[in-house]
Amino acid sequence: KEMATLTHLGQYWSASRGEIRLFGGSGLEVSGGTQTLSDVWDLTDCLPLPGHRRSYRRTAPEASWEAARWTFSGLPTPVVELVEWLESRRLRVGEWAGDFSPGESGAEPLDLGALSPLPAAGSDHLVAPVIPRRAQAFGVTYINSALERETEGSRGDYGFVYRAVKERGQRPELFLKGTSPEHFVGPGGRMGLRTDLTNSEDLQGEACQRETVSAGIEPELAAVVHSDGEIWGYTLANDVSGNRIENETLLYLYQAKHFTGSLVLGPLILLSDNQSNPNLEIRTRILGPAGEELFERDSNTSSINAPIGDLVSWAASHIRLKPAEVFSTGTDVVPDGPVKVLSEGMTVEISCAEIGVLSHGAGPVETGSELNLDYARLQFEGGAA
Repeated sequence: KEMATLTHLGQYWSASRGEIRLFGGSGLEVSGGTQTLSDVWDLTDCLPLPGHRRSYRRTAPEASWEAARWTFSGLPTPVVELVEWLESRRLRVGEWAGDFSPGESGAEPLDLGALSPLPAAGSDHLVAPVIPRRAQAFGVTYINSALERETEGSRGDYGFVYRAVKERGQRPELFLKGTSPEHFVGPGGRMGLRTDLTNSEDLQGEACQRETVSAGIEPELAAVVHSDGEIWGYTLANDVSGNRIENETLLYLYQAKHFTGSLVLGPLILLSDNQSNPNLEIRTRILGPAGEELFERDSNTSSINAPIGDLVSWAASHIRLKPAEVFSTGTDVVPDGPVKVLSEGMTVEISCAEIGVLSHGAGPVETGSELNLDYARLQFEGGAA
């Protein structure tokens, strides 16, 4: 579906205003590891959005962050608020974007290039284009993933699930990825590396060397949906996985998928109501500390084993979806060798001509530490009036 005025949405941290803000644009060009939009507008103040975070700060000016953190962290960020507002008016994101004229609405022009710095509280920068209330993920949607995972785990579960979807249109693999802002990472942020250890014995009771679980990458496409399951946009994702513990036993699958920094999203949301499989080329690179290329591979989303809209419908058959819920759609890229598990200092770059370039690092998940910026805390303690 062609959008008349807006083709992409995103979010950024405004240091001067102390808040995450909404922007839209059109005319995307991707070159040399960066993206530009020919026309970009800050949409935050020209839309009649509820502004829950601003309102909360005004009504609780004396509250401490520790007392307010769970309430404030759970309040929606701009893209979620936009979708909630549109659904309350019985509108779709595509309908709104197609009729919206930023130049006539009072939207402020924005320089996307000025948002390229790495995340820091004192500088404007891109954040995840959607920080959903919940994100889920589908797995084993590419034949390569099924074959690689069976080789790793020496069991037939993955092939069984792939064939169930591909050949019979039956149950896919679906798991929870995130329910809190700490689970989501934006451009320039750090994916989580687990610091716990694997077990000292295998399933047969044989002794085995203990290893740090850490995490590996799963670059893929993610769909963003309305609460009825209709897809309205796509973004890039890294479904970070602690496969070392998943391979020990499938009872550890939840732990392998759901932890701090377990889903990277960005850099933009491509507005699209394609409910099938968009034909998108995705390139993945892993770079070493000195910028040397350690890994590169291309994939195409047309190889997914079922229409993405059908996969989302399966999820909606047994759980009530949320506005702007995110569904990661599986990977065709399984690194091996020294980059099978990432280390600090490595950089991941996932690029797509229609969505942009998602670049991020990696860092340890440690008790009590803050892996990435806590934007809710920053806004609450020193944000917009």
